[in-house]
Order: sequence, then C-alpha cells, then structure tokens
Amino acid sequence: MNVRGLAFVVLVVGAVASPAFGQVRIGGGLSDMAPYVGANVGLLRYDESSLNTLTPSVIFARVGVPLSPYFAIEGRLGTGLSSDQSHGASVSDSVFGGGYVKGSISLAPTVSVYAVAGVAAVSLHRNFGAGDTTDTGFSAGLGGDIRLAPNIWLNLEWTHLPGGTNAGASYASNLFSAGVTFPI
Repeated sequence: MNVRGLAFVVLVVGAVASPAFGQVRIGGGLSDMAPYVGANVGLLRYDESSLNTLTPSVIFARVGVPLSPYFAIEGRLGTGLSSDQSHGASVSDSVFGGGYVKGSISLAPTVSVYAVAGVAAVSLHRNFGAGDTTDTGFSAGLGGDIRLAPNIWLNLEWTHLPGGTNAGASYASNLFSAGVTFPI
C-alpha cells in the first residue's frame, strides 16, 4: 500500500471511530490524590537460557504518594512465599524492593491504566550455578486498577525486574502480580 492509500485508511478509520472516542473522558488515574498502601501477591518468572522457566511465588507491600492526578512515587518491599524447582534446580526470592515513578490515566470512573519505571533490587536464592545473587537495576512495568468499592482498588501488573548472568548463562526475571490498594 502506498502512502496515499495508508493516509486514506487512517482518515476513514479516524472518522468512523471519532464518535466512540468522544464518549471516553481520559483523566488522571490518581484523582483521589491521597497517599495509598497496598499488598500484592504474584509469581516471579525466572528465565535462564539453559533451564526450564521457574516461577516462585512472592508477596510485597506498596506505598505511594501522588504528586499530581497523573503521577506518583511508589516504594515496594517484598519477599518470597515459595520456591519453584525443575530437574533439581530451585529458585526462590529472598527479598526485593524498588522505588518507582508511576504514571496513570483513568479510562472510566472505575478503571485506570498505569506504567511504572524505576530502580529495583532482587535477591534470589539458587541451588545451582553461582548460587545466591542480588541484582540491582532498571525496572519497568504496566498495570491496571479497577475500583471495587469507594476505597478499595484491585490491581493487576506485569513488571520487568533486573536480571544478570549465572555462571555464564544469562537470565531475566519478570513479576506478574495482583493486589489491593487502599488510600490512607
């Protein structure tokens, strides 16, 4: 398709979709502007090139302070709940924490989406390779909040955590979690 054809398709789709977009009122996802606390549980996905994926469970607390309806700063601290093993290799999360900037927009009065970016540290206990490790570095994620009641939000989130190398093999870790948040 040439540039004119692509431009025509974009204009037609925009014209057809514009009434629907006119009904969506996007605003700040942190419109309450109150500090908040929360707790999440989830699975840490550990991927190392020479192993099967391991998924130990974790729990963590979150504390946030909105700076505007669109941005907040958030701190997190957590620990492992269980380990996971495959073919004799075992991984568990000893402790992890992070500091994030959170950008949030509201798609509806009860639904908002957000992104987080910051620095995190993850301490993993492994019974193979180089053993225990602590990795610190850039961390980012995407999530969504759903209001269950006036002061209770349910959130779902995916977060990329710092990775590294284990005896020459590279690994990555990601966290999939769900939790609740309350204003304080």
